[in-house]
Amino acid sequence: MKKILIIGDDSYIGIHFYDWIKKYEGEYAADIVSSRDYKWKEKNFENYDTVVNFAGIAHIKKLTEDLKPLFYSVNRDLLIEIGTKAKESGVRHFLTLSSMNVYGEFCQNLTDRETATPSNYYGDSKLQGDIGLLKLKSDDFLISCVRPPFVYGFGCKGNYNALSKISKFAFVLPTYKNKKSMIYVDNLCEFIRLAIDNRTDGILTPQNKELMSTAEIIRQIRRQNGKKTLSISLFNCLVPFLTKLSGAARKAFSDDYYELEFSNYFDFNYDVVPFEKSIKITEGKV
Repeated sequence: MKKILIIGDDSYIGIHFYDWIKKYEGEYAADIVSSRDYKWKEKNFENYDTVVNFAGIAHIKKLTEDLKPLFYSVNRDLLIEIGTKAKESGVRHFLTLSSMNVYGEFCQNLTDRETATPSNYYGDSKLQGDIGLLKLKSDDFLISCVRPPFVYGFGCKGNYNALSKISKFAFVLPTYKNKKSMIYVDNLCEFIRLAIDNRTDGILTPQNKELMSTAEIIRQIRRQNGKKTLSISLFNCLVPFLTKLSGAARKAFSDDYYELEFSNYFDFNYDVVPFEKSIKITEGKV
């Protein structure tokens, strides 16, 4: 039986992973502890095979300069401190949740997982945390830095909510085929479970096994809410122009994806919930 310690009892994904792992009764013994107020420091790490870290700051709508020290103190310094304790306690595998944002605000044409070019201090704080943590790696201490694209699921904060709001009135959509990587929270949790089982280390880039366009995501959200959508190609020629004028349009319609070959771990067996069903669950329709 694998003994797992989860850091982040106030993390959406951390709590979800804790519930996910409990489904495999008899295979894992998991505990979860807060990353706040140094509660994790009071925990004895010595009895655990794997520590999974979900502590981090991400969902802040506007990045301002005064927040910069906080991001580095949590996403870099705290991560390295937790990783150091895990190594000193004899833990064999440390897995942390990083971010696709280490590759910039819009990720495309990625040919090397090791080369990162963050475009803001959120992405850089995550990258610096990964770099500092990976320095602790040894033959007896494996490190996995999981860099997912945007994560969604029922009750999850983040980019999905903006698309869900747009879907309420966007009854006409372009057929514009941009590419977006995303991962449903159950699929991410299953990926982490398999990475633990297989002791998969290094920089890891999971995603759903389908790339989606922004229009298709919104269309599927509307479909799950019983709304019809008119798709036309007339507006497609305007999209590149709009992305140059509007930051919101650029965020919505620019490419932001990993090539699927970068995510083909375990033959994509971690993709346990297909896209359509994942949207249905996220919209609270089951």
